[in-house]
Amino acid sequence: MIAHKNLFSAPSASIRNRMFGQLCELYRQRQDALNLSRQLIQMIKAVQRHRGMSMALLGGNAVFRDEFASVQLQLERRLTSLQAFAAHTPQLLSERDQGNLHSAWVTISRDWQQDSVIDNYELHCHLIEQLLGMLASLAKQLEQPISAVLQYPDDNTAGTEIAHYPHRSRVLEVLHFCLRLMPSVVEQIGRIRALSTYAAAIGHCDSHHDSKLRYVIQCTRVNNEKLRHQAKRLEGVVAKDFSLLGQLKSYEIKLMFLLNMVESEVLHGKSITADSHRLFTVATDIMDVYLTVIEEGIRLISRWNEEEVDEWLESG
Repeated sequence: MIAHKNLFSAPSASIRNRMFGQLCELYRQRQDALNLSRQLIQMIKAVQRHRGMSMALLGGNAVFRDEFASVQLQLERRLTSLQAFAAHTPQLLSERDQGNLHSAWVTISRDWQQDSVIDNYELHCHLIEQLLGMLASLAKQLEQPISAVLQYPDDNTAGTEIAHYPHRSRVLEVLHFCLRLMPSVVEQIGRIRALSTYAAAIGHCDSHHDSKLRYVIQCTRVNNEKLRHQAKRLEGVVAKDFSLLGQLKSYEIKLMFLLNMVESEVLHGKSITADSHRLFTVATDIMDVYLTVIEEGIRLISRWNEEEVDEWLESG
């Protein structure tokens, strides 16, 4: 009996210390990834606003000038903050990624008044695509549950299927919804905001901008349908923990109103009389709510991260 019990004895003190050191490191990495995700969301929001305002200014609408200066300063500070944070978390944002962000921002901000409006638009879109790619990469790093990595040396359950981690499916769904699907839809709305605000500022929409605007409206309708189905699914899984999901229904109606307004007031092939500032404001209201939903989702994942650690410690 004694020999049999020794086969299943607890790991040595040194092994346990390594294990709990690993627990601490895994928890810290996930919290760092979530903090960086929040920073990237705020960067995306600021770059999107910078794009829309700079295009309106290039189109001759000076109403954005004071706010634009504030957004430009905010972006400089956010980028510096992001780089300072990344210096302490090199596994999350590489030097190459940091360099690419810095170069893209310098290209956008330097002598932007001299850029053609289409160059201004494409440069901003390129930077936002970089940020979205980094966000998706962080989501991938957050998919693996701590309990799948932390196993006793004599435990052969590492790498088992999702069924052994009952909370993992909800984490995967919220990660996909908040760090991939919703940011993509917000960016499409941001492109509609930028293109329609510019067209209204100059009073017409040429064929090049017309085709871009029609395409992004089509993409928005398709992806918003995916968003609606996913939000409905999530409501059945995490509704009590994710209170802002319910707001998406009312804002979906506002989004349809925006798309119909752009199609009828900007893409009618005639002289545009729509107020560019109104178009910007309507789109911004929708985008800001969607971004707030994303941030609540990130906070929820952070809470689950803490709960998973507690559950592992209490599992005995």
